[in-house]
Amino acid sequence: MKRVKKAVAFLLFVLLIWTSNASLANEEKVAEGERQEAEETSSHVSVSNDQLCQQIRDTYKAARKRAHRKSFKGYCGAYVANQLVVLGINTSYLSASGKNTYDIYRGLDQTTGGYDVFTYSARSYSLSEALHAIVGDDPAAENILVGFQRGVSSSGRKYGHVLFIHGIRNGQVYFSDSSARTVDDVTYQEGEPIVCSLSSFVNLYAEYRLDGVVHFERSDAHASMTEETTAGSSEKSMAVG
Repeated sequence: MKRVKKAVAFLLFVLLIWTSNASLANEEKVAEGERQEAEETSSHVSVSNDQLCQQIRDTYKAARKRAHRKSFKGYCGAYVANQLVVLGINTSYLSASGKNTYDIYRGLDQTTGGYDVFTYSARSYSLSEALHAIVGDDPAAENILVGFQRGVSSSGRKYGHVLFIHGIRNGQVYFSDSSARTVDDVTYQEGEPIVCSLSSFVNLYAEYRLDGVVHFERSDAHASMTEETTAGSSEKSMAVG
């Protein structure tokens, strides 16, 4: 009987050691999985802050070359349309005046470059609310078009305005415009990277009449090909025309 008890005790001891080792191994696997997930999430931020500035410079140069222009001279629609082609968001050139550009994309579900189109109409959002909604859903948001029904210059009042934000990082907006802009007492020339706070960006265009904001996000199919991911939003709505 004593031998049986000793044998049972030994088996229980072995089982306890095995269970402990299995639990430890499982915890290590979970920790490794979490580490890999964190690394993958970090890699999904496809463009760093410095790269965003360089991307703006390169895109401006390529857009001018594509349009056979030395300058866009305030032709905002042409500048934005060429940027979207250069960046691969569109494979076809879609240009319009500033006040009509938002309407073009409002009627699309997806661009020809494989990006889903999400819109934030001025009927439901202010400029600040739209940008905060996008950033709240995707802290590393990229590829945002802002369309204005009316600008402040004589041509702007007639043709509106449109611009393209390459990215928003930690509350800083990275963009360029088709004419010189003075932001926080610093003057930036056409196509030059502008980096400012989200509030400064909103204030810069406070006197413009917003038409709407468009966020281009890689579709699931496009994401699998480029090993990128995108975020969704409960607030935004897919463009349906």
